[in-house]
Amino acid sequence: MWGFWWILPLLGLSICLGFLVVAFRFMSTGRGFMCMGGHRSMGNDEVAEMRRDIHALHEEVKQLKASR
Repeated sequence: MWGFWWILPLLGLSICLGFLVVAFRFMSTGRGFMCMGGHRSMGNDEVAEMRRDIHALHEEVKQLKASR
């Protein structure tokens, strides 16, 4: 057993590297983990509604500037 002591650190490093790879893949795809909300948690309809609201606000600002 004394000749194979180096296997345990290699095994531990490979497990840590595996966890890092899995964590990086979950974070980069935006899905997140079970306890985290994803980056893309809002639906497309909510984003489209927000963009319409922002566009409407821009139009109102343009009208207010033009009325001065």
